[in-house]
Amino acid sequence: MPFQYILANLLAQNDGAVGVLFLDDTGETVDFACSDYSPYQMRVVGAYVGIYLRQSESFLASTNLGKAKFLHVEKEGLHLYSMPLPDGYYLVLVQRRVSFNDCEHDHDCDHHDREYDGENFHEFH
Repeated sequence: MPFQYILANLLAQNDGAVGVLFLDDTGETVDFACSDYSPYQMRVVGAYVGIYLRQSESFLASTNLGKAKFLHVEKEGLHLYSMPLPDGYYLVLVQRRVSFNDCEHDHDCDHHDREYDGENFHEFH
């Protein structure tokens, strides 16, 4: 697994990360690193992210809105951050974080966006 070292580093360097997935252009999991989930569970997450990606790409193409630079899916207590890579691949960070909805009335809760610089995900306001 040639990407295991890179994926494991991404997993270790991102607070709350429970998995990092490398998906192909069909949404199939090529490789992954995980801490809290089984390999089977991570592949299932990858399959669902692949569905989300294909649906969003189809919608954007049908409405001439261009291509997505980033996809964020928020589930209860879980966030999926996906970004396209060259040649149709995707990098997906699976992270446990306080839900945006849980922060609605909490003034100490910061909402951050994330950016990938080729090595790490970084938060920015």
